[in-house]
Amino acid sequence: MVFRFYLGEDVLRKLYVALLVTLLFAILLNVVSIYGEFVLRFYAEVVKYPTLAYPEPVLAGGVLEVRLALSDDSSPSDFSLTMFNEFGSYELSFKSVSYSSKWKSWVAEFKVPEEASEGLYSMKISFTAAGEHYDIEMPNCIWVLREWPNKIRLIFTADTKTPAGTPYWREMVYVANILNATMMIFSGDEVERPSQASAWKYFLTYWLQLNKPSYAGIGNHEYDSPGIAKTWERIMGYRNFTLTIGNFLFLFLDSGMDGWVPLEQIKWAENELKNNPDKVKILTMHHPIFGYKIRDEKIVLIEINSIDEDFEKLFNENYFYESWKNHKEELKELFKAILENGVHLVLTGHTHNDINNVVTYGGQKYFFITATGVPYDVRIGDWRGFRLIDIYANGTVDEKTLTYLGKPFNNYPNSIPIDVGEGIMPYEIGLLEYYYTPANDGSSYTVSLKIKNKLDESYDLVIAFRVPNDISFENYKVIPENITYAVANTNQGYYYVLLENITIKPRSELKFTITAEDDKEEPEILSASISKPSEIKFATLTIKVSEWWIGEVEATDKGWGVASVKVMYNTGNGWKEPELYDLDLDKTGNGIVAYRFWINEKELTGEAQFKIVVTDFSGKSVEKTYMFTPEKGLFLPEMVPTSPTETPTTPTETPPTTTETTPTATMTPTEAVTETTTPTTTYIPYKPRGVNYTLLYAGLLIAIIIAGILIGLAKKRT
Repeated sequence: MVFRFYLGEDVLRKLYVALLVTLLFAILLNVVSIYGEFVLRFYAEVVKYPTLAYPEPVLAGGVLEVRLALSDDSSPSDFSLTMFNEFGSYELSFKSVSYSSKWKSWVAEFKVPEEASEGLYSMKISFTAAGEHYDIEMPNCIWVLREWPNKIRLIFTADTKTPAGTPYWREMVYVANILNATMMIFSGDEVERPSQASAWKYFLTYWLQLNKPSYAGIGNHEYDSPGIAKTWERIMGYRNFTLTIGNFLFLFLDSGMDGWVPLEQIKWAENELKNNPDKVKILTMHHPIFGYKIRDEKIVLIEINSIDEDFEKLFNENYFYESWKNHKEELKELFKAILENGVHLVLTGHTHNDINNVVTYGGQKYFFITATGVPYDVRIGDWRGFRLIDIYANGTVDEKTLTYLGKPFNNYPNSIPIDVGEGIMPYEIGLLEYYYTPANDGSSYTVSLKIKNKLDESYDLVIAFRVPNDISFENYKVIPENITYAVANTNQGYYYVLLENITIKPRSELKFTITAEDDKEEPEILSASISKPSEIKFATLTIKVSEWWIGEVEATDKGWGVASVKVMYNTGNGWKEPELYDLDLDKTGNGIVAYRFWINEKELTGEAQFKIVVTDFSGKSVEKTYMFTPEKGLFLPEMVPTSPTETPTTPTETPPTTTETTPTATMTPTEAVTETTTPTTTYIPYKPRGVNYTLLYAGLLIAIIIAGILIGLAKKRT
């Protein structure tokens, strides 16, 4: 028997409308879910300079420039401007305002108070224009210095492409915030797609947590379409710009969606370079000048005697990056501008791997550095990372800081790693590992810090504690006692305690505690488990695994905090430790410390005994014994007591008493901080939604198309 169904045109129309409404409703729900936690603001809609993408460096007592993208007949007036950070705020006096045809903006000038402390500030600006009142807040956009630096220690990275790159981007910010660096540059591909609100959500969430002046350039992924980058311009601001910091000139170019720079922009760059002949010049853009052939052939040195002749040879032999292939004239003009104007450092990204070479011309060295950055997609074996480069006001670039460990340019990979490398097992993100416990937000009378350096070189660190200021600071003690530090009293209800001259050596750890309390509490093991998963998740990232048992331990301590977690296992051949411990940032916080540990499956084939020992910062420890079978995992044996035991305090490594820092911090209990400072860092774990909205929308769209076809067929039948 065959059943036949016929839907009339009216029914099909109703079905079509219902499906269309469902699609719109689903899109609305998705937008709400994104904006429910994070409101995407178009920061640079009106204020084009300074912005969160390029803070303005200004000396205390100097003049701050603010550019407003308003029509030339809007006549802004009634200005007020306040700059603020966690240490206080300053009212800036208004000086003047005029329309600039160069910037196509109104340029307002304000005087920074002489007494303003060094640091990174946000601003609130109010004014009236064309009968409308504006109140605009711009985060992290003013960088006040007491004097121009003689040296810049620069963090350079690129290419996170959130949301997929979120775990690497979070780690990059986490590491940058403890490094004693002057500033940071991110050279493009901040987001996967500029129209994707969740991409901006996760990029900006961590960008705004950076505690040092940070500058963002545009990449090809920020383009809406060829030549169009409206979303970037509304959120971040300019696509190309210059930055002057005393004797340093940074030139940010826009290499577009297709990887080349138009002649008009190159001419603009040449004029900027010629107008600053005595500056130390650094150029950054997203796409590189030199390509993969440099890396593949392990070329380090390129000698240029004649720009015209040698350029032709390099171009014809395909040593330049492929995106310039159809833009020979533009590339030659840019290459010539770099060599003839003394641009001794060129920093780029885009390739997702390291490419380095040196060009010599006229007896001078020109460094072309392309960093892997922090993308989710890299070559097998390559690690994600960054560069930490020392540049001096006399023009010297410290060559050994251009690569990790001062490795040769052609010994790849050579960025400073933030993970162990693509496809490497056991896998770990986070090689400069640290945590404050229970919290470093000014709410706890005890704060402890543990830092573990799993890398092979030493780093100067910025370590700051925040503890309540409703008691005299004399009631606090800093451990170890031989540490030098400076204290500032903030208006946020806490003391800001900056440890001075802290350097962590290779493959070592440091521990610090500041407290007004005796530690009477004992640590506690909250949970312990082990499994053999087929995959493991790091926020947005899913890693396929096999041949590994992966365990998790969570511990807490209500006193001075958890200082260490140690796992041991015995299969009958003596006690061993896991191959890897990995701090779990998603679960560490509010007094809880969480670790993953990895054990090769060959080590655990039958029954085993486990011991987990947790030690706190005052030296007290607790131990638990577990049994293991492949079927049950970890479980507590019956009648095995768990009792705390006193263990001697592990000596804490004493840092050197002197080390170079940039800039110098000088503080007293009643003075504002003179170190670069920003609001408290709080890391927000990424929680991916369970629904795949792309598939949902695609399914609904297909249903709507089918319904439309059916309506057309119904019309024909009638």
